[in-house]
Amino acid sequence: FLQMILTVFLSNNEQILTEVPITPETTCRDVVEFCKEPGEGSCHLAEVWRGNERPIPFDHMMYDHLQKWGPRREEVKFFLRHEESPAESNEQ
Repeated sequence: FLQMILTVFLSNNEQILTEVPITPETTCRDVVEFCKEPGEGSCHLAEVWRGNERPIPFDHMMYDHLQKWGPRREEVKFFLRHEESPAESNEQ
């Protein structure tokens, strides 16, 4: 059974985090739903690597995404942003 643990920081100071179990079927949306507070509005998942932040699309398969980073996986941090994703709002 393939499973990874994705650490998601819930605040900018990296003090509050949650660990999300990731399987090959897990989408970015699943991760956001797992992390956000019940009843909380729009949130998105952002990845930060070497000072660059980008929002991850909701339909992204997280297991494949993490695999693609390979050994650099340790350098990437994931944050739950408590706002609508810039990517998602552009599409509407």
